[in-house]
Amino acid sequence: MKRILFVATVAKKHICQFHIPYLKWFHDHGYEVHVCARNDFEYKDIFDVPYCDRYFNVHFSRSPFSGQNLTAYKQLKEIIRNNKYDLIHCHTPVAAAMTRIAARKTRKNNGTVVLYTTHGFHFFKGAPSSSRIYYIAEKALIRYTDGIITINREDHEMAKKFCEGNKCRAYYIHGMGVDTKTIAAAGTDKRVLKKRFDIPENAFVLLSVSEINQNKNLTVSLKAFARIERKDIYYLICGTGQMMDECVELTKELGISDRVIFAGYRYDIYHLVHIADAFLFPSLREGLGVAAIEAMSAGVPVIGSDIRGVREYAVNMENSILLEPTDIDGFAGAIEKLYSDDELRDRLGKNALLSVPPFDIRNSIKSITDIYREYLEIPEREESVTAN
Repeated sequence: MKRILFVATVAKKHICQFHIPYLKWFHDHGYEVHVCARNDFEYKDIFDVPYCDRYFNVHFSRSPFSGQNLTAYKQLKEIIRNNKYDLIHCHTPVAAAMTRIAARKTRKNNGTVVLYTTHGFHFFKGAPSSSRIYYIAEKALIRYTDGIITINREDHEMAKKFCEGNKCRAYYIHGMGVDTKTIAAAGTDKRVLKKRFDIPENAFVLLSVSEINQNKNLTVSLKAFARIERKDIYYLICGTGQMMDECVELTKELGISDRVIFAGYRYDIYHLVHIADAFLFPSLREGLGVAAIEAMSAGVPVIGSDIRGVREYAVNMENSILLEPTDIDGFAGAIEKLYSDDELRDRLGKNALLSVPPFDIRNSIKSITDIYREYLEIPEREESVTAN
């Protein structure tokens, strides 16, 4: 039986968010699909990883220093040893590092192909010195990697340098894919959705969709929002994460809790982006930033960080407004600008919509499956698309 393994730190917020179309693709081509990831579905969720024939709940930690990863590594090594995989595709830094070490024997003895997609190196221009540990690890592990797939140009250049002198190929793609056409066509009754969140019908709506953690930097957008005196602007935040309680407390301290809505993890983002007038994206680090592309697919201008990844599709004052991630006054000024200038907001939104086709899921499926076919004999056939 032909068999594939996908590995990532978590199931819900990574495998299900980015990789379902690729699990389906292998499933449709006759492969048995296995997934290794920590079960991060919440108690109220129905556990569901579509197109997965066998799931292994491996308790990876994102921290490379966590003792939890030793147990995870032993479990992962046993899984790889007991299953003859034709290809292993790993994601996320810590899980991918362990996978490539654990797969050394099967790669050497059985010819198992090991691919690694970096969704944004943790080391980059302007990164803190502490990120050097990731640089050292990635450089060392390239010898156990057949192909490294990158989603922004800066990472691609670094990957090419790593691959020099090693039997590893470096690839560049436009991300894992966004169903831009479905988002654009989704539409919605804005009045109904606003009412659902107790947002006044004529309010100006800011939207953020992200995990609520330190890297996503939502404290900056909250502080920027607090500096705006207009009371007809509301801020809808979709997502969960370790800094949720801290951000909720911050809204109370800033006196904005009556106009900031924490909506939790949502499955209707394709509709929600249509009620936004602007999308706030103040991340400190992004490999690409799918959420911003989803907003742009609905013709929503982005107010975001001028960083690697975001610059792959966002151009300041052409389809977005880009700022230093720590510029609270800049984010506040940009919100005011888009609120006050209908013509600018309309122009940026229209240009945003024109910028997203290269990142469409259909292009990504073609790019990634072409890479798979370099290593596996898989016949061409008409492909179908399943949205994330």
